[in-house]
Amino acid sequence: MYFTIIYMLKNLVKNNYKSALITTFVFMLLLTDLSSLTINSLISLNLIYSFAMYFGLFIIAFDSLKSYKIIGTFLLISIFFLPPNIFSNYKGLLFPVTYLSFITYIGFIVSKQLFTKWKKNQVL
Repeated sequence: MYFTIIYMLKNLVKNNYKSALITTFVFMLLLTDLSSLTINSLISLNLIYSFAMYFGLFIIAFDSLKSYKIIGTFLLISIFFLPPNIFSNYKGLLFPVTYLSFITYIGFIVSKQLFTKWKKNQVL
């Protein structure tokens, strides 16, 4: 089972890393306040964590957009729930929607692959 998950994640990254990388750069550039940008904030650990998190989320969202248009659109929209700059009235309240949506989608894809693998191995 673990090899199936690792294989799935490897394929996700291989197929979607270019568009996710560009989108992550643009998304983070739109979120930053350029007037208060310093060298220390560019090298900070928070920026690296945020970049890795958004990069992973955009990879999954673009993969879902290729396979399932409605689910992919929902996942892309739910990424905008994460930064507190966008919905300042709901600061810190909307991130569970995003993470649970992405976890549910990954569970759906993994279970679908496990089912097809099980179905191929069964003798009917």
